[in-house]
Parts: sequence; C-alpha cells; structure tokens
Amino acid sequence: MGVKEKILLKSEDLFMRYGFKSITMDEVANHCNISKKTIYQFFTDKDSIINEVVKRHMSSDVCKMKDISETATSALDEIFRISEFMKKDIGRIHPSILFDLKKYHPAAWELFNVHKHTMFIDGVTRNLKRGIEEGVYRDSIDISVMARLRCLEIEAMFNTDLFPPDTFDPATLQLHFIDHFMRGICSKSGLVQWEETSANLFKINH
Repeated sequence: MGVKEKILLKSEDLFMRYGFKSITMDEVANHCNISKKTIYQFFTDKDSIINEVVKRHMSSDVCKMKDISETATSALDEIFRISEFMKKDIGRIHPSILFDLKKYHPAAWELFNVHKHTMFIDGVTRNLKRGIEEGVYRDSIDISVMARLRCLEIEAMFNTDLFPPDTFDPATLQLHFIDHFMRGICSKSGLVQWEETSANLFKINH
C-alpha cells in the first residue's frame, strides 16, 4: 500500500467513526503513524483529504450497488440485499457525517449531492421499474416521487436534530424506513413476498 492510499484509508476510518469536524490533521497523522509534513506532500489541507475520502467511499458504494443490482434475482431480492449492506455500512458511520459535510465542507457536499442523483436516485428508479414489471410493486406509484422520497429518508437518518444519536440508532432507523417504504409501494402479492423476505433482516413479527 502506498503512502497516499494509507492516508486515505486511515482517514476514512477516523472520519466514519468520529465525523469530519472533530478530527484534526494531527490526529490523522498520529492515526497514520506519519508526520504532518508527509501528509502535506500528498494533500494541501484537510478539505482535500475529505474530498478524496468522499470520492473513495462513493466509488466503493457504486461498485457494491452495481454488483447487487446485476446479481439480484428480483426487485425484492435487490432491496433486501441493499438493506443488508446498508445496515452494516450505516452502523459504522458517525451520525454527524452529512451535517459536517453540508456545513463545513461544501465541495465534498456537492460531490455527495451529485452522487446522490447519479447513483442513488437512478438506482431506486431502476428497481421501482423492475418491481412494477415483476408485479411486486403497484403500477400506480409515481416512480419519480418515490425515488426521491427514498433518497430523503436516507438523509433524514443523519439529521441529528430529528433523530438525536443518543436516542436513535441510524442502522435501526434504516430498517424501519425501508420497511415503511416497501409497505407503501408493494402490491398485495409483493407485500406477502416482502414480509417473507425481510423477516430475518428486520426481525418483525408480522
């Protein structure tokens, strides 16, 4: 592993666990076991590290979601597997991540917004179309509205004013949100399949 890759890997670990605002360059250097001078050979400042970390994380998400979409046996299987992945991923992300990006790191926030539309909304849209074709989603739903609603749910999980982290766990919130969302879009037969598919993941007694 090269030095720059090590810095990004270690920085991402710190940022995901503690948020962006609270981590200093000194802490990044200590976590990487290198000097700040070495870090500045590759990055101009903390913002430049954050921008690269955000790109790195989003690129990893794109690859994972693409793999799930291409190998899922159905629209419901895709949602189940994405939810399983998100449950693990969100569980390791500090609740203030999005708030920190939006308030303190506008360039990285803009990267996230582009990613949100090119990957997340597009991905949900494809899944909704697939589910309608398979008969598991209601054909009366407005795909454009539902795709954006789902996107808003993801952002809401990291709204610390709405869901204080000392009271609400983001990973658990994600499970409740996706279950609520699916119950709103599923057809009668799709709902039966969803309850069977999601029982182990959500541990809901239907």
